Amino acid sequence: MSDIDLEYIRAILKYGSITSASKKIYISQSALSQHIIRIEKKLGVKIFNRDFKPMKLTEAGLIYKKSLEDIEKLRENTLLKIEEINTLKIGELSIGSTDYQTYFFLSKVLNEFNKDYPGIKIKLVEAKTDQLNRFARNGICDFAITYETDKYDDLESINLYRENVYLAMSNKNPLKKYLKGNREIKSIESKKLAGQNIIRMKKGQNLVLQYQELDKFTENSLKTVLETDSIFIAQKCVRENFGLAILPESMLKEERDDLIYFKLKEGLSSRTTMINYCKNHKLKRIANIFIDRLKEYAKEEF
Repeated sequence: MSDIDLEYIRAILKYGSITSASKKIYISQSALSQHIIRIEKKLGVKIFNRDFKPMKLTEAGLIYKKSLEDIEKLRENTLLKIEEINTLKIGELSIGSTDYQTYFFLSKVLNEFNKDYPGIKIKLVEAKTDQLNRFARNGICDFAITYETDKYDDLESINLYRENVYLAMSNKNPLKKYLKGNREIKSIESKKLAGQNIIRMKKGQNLVLQYQELDKFTENSLKTVLETDSIFIAQKCVRENFGLAILPESMLKEERDDLIYFKLKEGLSSRTTMINYCKNHKLKRIANIFIDRLKEYAKEEF
């Protein structure tokens, strides 16, 4: 089987005869005829029915042509994959992320990815949620790991996972005596929170919806003592018994005895972590590969 076999067979089918085909592909009629005879001798069957005008393939000829086309397609796909591997040997991938997502989610994928693609340099762009969406829209980063926010017409979104959020307090806070329930995460009536200090995330950060729900349930009776860009600062301040804060479930995995996580009897909405990228900027192949890794990890962990 060879490329020239397929080329000659296609030419004869296209132009209807050996004579016409030979003229179009600039080969003598006798040379083309002898080539077809050699194929038929090798196969032991006729591949063309010469009684038809235009000439048609026999059943064996159809099978032979299909086999040649399958080999051609396989070779093209193989060369394409080799080319893709070669183009992924070096390069850069820019990822937007919050510090929380970098610590609890993104970092879990980076090591294995680097082992498979050591020549790809990861450029991490850390910012607030609203900034990350802007970076994704402007193509400053290839994609951003962010949270469920207002919809943008120019952003494509991929949901990764949903995560519960809880209130957190220091174990020194007298409020803990009002916690009820037999489960690991106990609950409290919102009216018991009246007058408590609260640590909030600054505008443009995540958890906005959950803080709005908290204010509604407590009838705005909480006292804001600190606003911060960092959820880690919020957690640290809770440990120091400076106030309450809303913290995501992943922080429970690094739980210490000095923190108590609890939920409101009324409940707080979970939040969705997603990937956003600009519709007008086609994702690099390496970006798609990395996103697939993120999706796999999210499926395993959440």
